[in-house]
Parts: sequence; C-alpha cells; structure tokens
Amino acid sequence: MPLNNRPLQIGITGNIGSGKTTFCKFLAERGLRVISADVLANQHLEDEAVKEALIKHYSQAILSSSNNTLGKRNIDHKILADRVFGNPNEINFLNSLIHPLVLRDFQNIAENSKEQIICFEVPLLFEANLQNCFDYIVLVMADENNRIDRLEHKGEDRTKAKKRIQHQISDEEKIHLVDLVIKNDGDFAQLKKQAEAFIALLAQIKPRKIHPFI
Repeated sequence: MPLNNRPLQIGITGNIGSGKTTFCKFLAERGLRVISADVLANQHLEDEAVKEALIKHYSQAILSSSNNTLGKRNIDHKILADRVFGNPNEINFLNSLIHPLVLRDFQNIAENSKEQIICFEVPLLFEANLQNCFDYIVLVMADENNRIDRLEHKGEDRTKAKKRIQHQISDEEKIHLVDLVIKNDGDFAQLKKQAEAFIALLAQIKPRKIHPFI
C-alpha cells in the first residue's frame, strides 16, 4: 500500500546533458515507476486543442511535412524548438499551454497510483516552482564541458548547446535545495552504481507534508 494513502514522491532533476534520463532509466530497469515530464509534454503536443493553439500562433509552418498514420500532420518538434529557443515570450507561451496539462497528469498519477514510490523526472523542477511537491529531490549534475560534449555527441551544435545551458538555473543555485546530488562525470557503470546506492536509500526516506501539483 502507498504510504499515508499516497506514494512517496521522488523528484529527479538536472540540467540538460547531466544524464538524469540515463539515471532514471537505471531506476526503471530495477522496477521503479518513473514518470517523465518531457514524455508527457511531447504527448500533449498532439492534443487537438494544443495543436490548434500552436497553429494559430505560428501558422501551419509548425507542422511536419508528412502525415501520420491517421492521415494528419503532427507538430514538428524541431521546428517548434527552433521557434521558442532563446525567446522568453515564446517559451512562456508554450509553457502556458503544456505545463498545466503535465501537472494535471502528475496529480492524476499520484492520486491513482498503487505503487509505494513514484519517481518524477522533471528537468524544470525548480524553474516551475515544484520543489514543494516532492518528499525527496535528487539533482543529477555534471561538469559543463561534459554536458556540452554529450549534447554535441547527440548531434547538437556546440554553440547552441552552450546557449541552452545558459538559459537554465545553474547547478550551484540548485545544489543547496535538494536532498541528494548525483555527480555524473564518469561512465555508465559509475552512474549505475550511484543509482543502485540511491535505490538502497529509498527505504530510509520519510514522507513530508507536500503540496499537490495542481
């Protein structure tokens, strides 16, 4: 049974290129339920109401060039990312559409879950002021050069990667606001070892009085 009629809610965050998704993958492989804010956000980009709002704001240029299996054109995520990159007004517009939907999903999952523990992967946890919604917060961090190298390895332009990093709250500001720091400047084996240590720690984590997501 979930603790206190709800699951223990673990927030996992980290700036781009830190390796938080890989860390979460290790947790999922060990049987923990991991909910990704980014996955939910991408799913909601195909909600009809969201698509209509995006087309109204950006025109049909925001759509992919080919049809999906239903004969419709989806939102092109790369075009959308290029439109909002580095533009606070556009970022705020997109967040105003997507964030309430993701938070509603989070709340529904938390209220209806049968698991004792749920891990939420939330890249913008502090930027979205969600720090009071979790019993325990993990920050995955890495040296900036390593993060840029990882993004470049994934095919991202190095200059653009640096700019993306500059638009996030720094690790130095977050490190004092979390319960556990995972330093990911090594290889996969080292990160997996830290994931295993965190799993062993879970039994000691006590629930807090937390705020709902919505």
